[in-house]
Amino acid sequence: MRCYLLAFTICTSTFAGEFIHEDFSAAGLPKGWTTGGRANSWSVVDGALQGVCTKDDSHGPAIFAPLTGRDLAMSFRVKLDEKGNCLMLIDGESAFGGAAHLLRVSIYGNTLALAQDRGTPQSHIDQGKLRAALTKDGKKVPPPTAEQLADPQYYRTERLASAPLQAQPGAWIKLDVSLKGNDVTVTVNDKQKLTAQGTVFEVAKSRLVFLVGMGKKLWIDDVRASAP
Repeated sequence: MRCYLLAFTICTSTFAGEFIHEDFSAAGLPKGWTTGGRANSWSVVDGALQGVCTKDDSHGPAIFAPLTGRDLAMSFRVKLDEKGNCLMLIDGESAFGGAAHLLRVSIYGNTLALAQDRGTPQSHIDQGKLRAALTKDGKKVPPPTAEQLADPQYYRTERLASAPLQAQPGAWIKLDVSLKGNDVTVTVNDKQKLTAQGTVFEVAKSRLVFLVGMGKKLWIDDVRASAP
């Protein structure tokens, strides 16, 4: 009985204070996780979450996990294919009303980047409609004008920091993400650190998002999220 109680105590202390603790040991997607985009793009394969995006999917499939709290400490491991592309987002209450993307942590090729989304959700929706219409006509979205960028309600993604990432395709990469107020720190493989300060992070968070880029494949494992 003592051994049983000791094991139980250790197990419960491991999970204490965590919003997400997922190692994808079950066959299907974790309870509470939902997907967006093309069906069957996400699956659990060999104890890891696998995401696949076809070459004709310009947006890429996403998977969502619920979050709570304001300040966050989270970590995950990611393995990329030879094309190397991964995007993790943290969503929450927009200062302009409604819910929106807040933080973006991306790996594109050998570059690690931190960015924030700023502007109204309605502006984001309107730009999406314009992009879809122009794409249908074979046209590209023009760059934003100085007047648009001067408008705080105009939705835009702003890069906050970036650095070269030394990682080989097919190798697991561990990322630790710390959000305290508007300060964000990302640590790669317990060595490389990238820090930045945003303007939109100091709000209630609502969900964690992973997204696969066009024509890419990735694997996610050991996802943790908690209040620091």
